[in-house]
Amino acid sequence: MDSFQQSLKAIYLPHTGIGSASFPRSPNTFKLGTTDSKMKGQSYLPLWDSANNTVAIVVPYRNRSVDLRRFLTHMLPFLSTQKSQCVILVVEQAGNGSFNRAELFNVAVREIRKSFSGDRLFGIECFILHDVDKVPTSPSVVYDCGQNVRQLVNIFCTGKQVTRLYSSFLGGVTAFSWRHIETINGASNLFYGWGGEDDELAVRLQLNNIEVDRPSGTMGVFAEFDRNHPRDRNPKRKELLKPKSVASRWRNDGINQTRYQLLDRRDYEQFVWILAAI
Repeated sequence: MDSFQQSLKAIYLPHTGIGSASFPRSPNTFKLGTTDSKMKGQSYLPLWDSANNTVAIVVPYRNRSVDLRRFLTHMLPFLSTQKSQCVILVVEQAGNGSFNRAELFNVAVREIRKSFSGDRLFGIECFILHDVDKVPTSPSVVYDCGQNVRQLVNIFCTGKQVTRLYSSFLGGVTAFSWRHIETINGASNLFYGWGGEDDELAVRLQLNNIEVDRPSGTMGVFAEFDRNHPRDRNPKRKELLKPKSVASRWRNDGINQTRYQLLDRRDYEQFVWILAAI
């Protein structure tokens, strides 16, 4: 455990009985010691109140400790200004297999849904699927859910480069209510490697007549930390994205079919981290 972990001091670690699991922790797990001086002794988010509605910001993660450190450093002060009570849930994939962002989202939602009263994850009905390298540039961006799915980002900024996304884009930062997730059976578990899982989610929404609300003006401008990080492309994404393929399998490939092993969980004052094998 590095100095950053020691300074935060886990306040809740349920017994899972899996301490001898054979999956090694990623060597880059939470190497955030350099932010110790910035975050030590500071409390950005209000104390958790079980009486308030909570928004879960789900961050699928592996081997990007620099981006995660920047994300937390930016987001914790930002979220302290939100009207809704927010909790960041970092869900890390164990092992060395291809990264599966969508399945990690399913894992996080499953863990939230089975939590008990007294757990800060209990009772959450709003889930924001959030890339670790994206942060809002406007303090007015609202992190919550609505009647429709909410696509929070429509423009990426990387230094001087600005990318306006296509009108039907879904991804980066997207808010789903539990009703939305339950209706579409969550996300696909088949997208190992980079690319396609967000487009497949969009097809699921279309098949179930769920609309997507999109930002206007500068409200949808997000900074992107590392556009050129290494990506293990998914060679099957084009086949999986065919509308007939999605229509034929979405009921049998989603959150209800997600299989995983929870290896570890740590609750810090400012966020929750879980490690899962999928």
